[in-house]
Amino acid sequence: MAKARKVPKLPVQQLVILALCRLADPISFSSVIPYLPEMIESFNVPQDEVGRWAGIMSAGFYLSQAATGIIWGRASDRYGRKPLILTAMICVMSTGLLFGFSRNLAMAIVARSLAGASNGNFGILRTTVAEIVPWKELQPRAFSILPLVYTSGNILGPAFVLPLLKLDRRCLENT
Repeated sequence: MAKARKVPKLPVQQLVILALCRLADPISFSSVIPYLPEMIESFNVPQDEVGRWAGIMSAGFYLSQAATGIIWGRASDRYGRKPLILTAMICVMSTGLLFGFSRNLAMAIVARSLAGASNGNFGILRTTVAEIVPWKELQPRAFSILPLVYTSGNILGPAFVLPLLKLDRRCLENT
C-alpha cells in the first residue's frame, strides 16, 4: 500500500503575527496624512508652501526606506528575523512619537526620514513568509496576505485619526 502524502497547511498563527507586524507600518505612515497640513502650518510655514513641505516629508520617508532596505535585510540575515522585526517595530513607534512631539519643521522632516530609515520590516517580513511557507502550492496564498494587510493599514490609519481630529477641534472650541 502506498503511503499517503501529507498535505501541507498554512501556518496561520505565524502568518497572523506577521500580518499584525505588517499592519503597523502603513498605519504609522498614513495616520499622519489627515493632520499633516495643519501640523506644518503650526510651524509658521506660509500657506502657499504647506503642500511642498508635506510632499518633502512624504518623500523623505520613502527615500530613507529605500536607502536602508538592503541594510535591514542583511542585518536580519546576520542577527535573525525576529530580533530585527521587533527592533523595526520599536523604531516605528519611537519615530512616530518623535514626529508627534516635533517642535519645528526641521525636526518633523528628520523624524519622518528616520521613520522611513527605521522601517525595515517591508523586506524582512516577505523573507520570513518565504521561510515559514516553503511549499510552492501554498506560497501564492501566503504572499497575498502582506499586500492585503498593507492596503488595509493605509485605509485604517486615516480612519483612526479623523474622529480624533474632530474631537480635538471640538475640545479647542469649548476652551
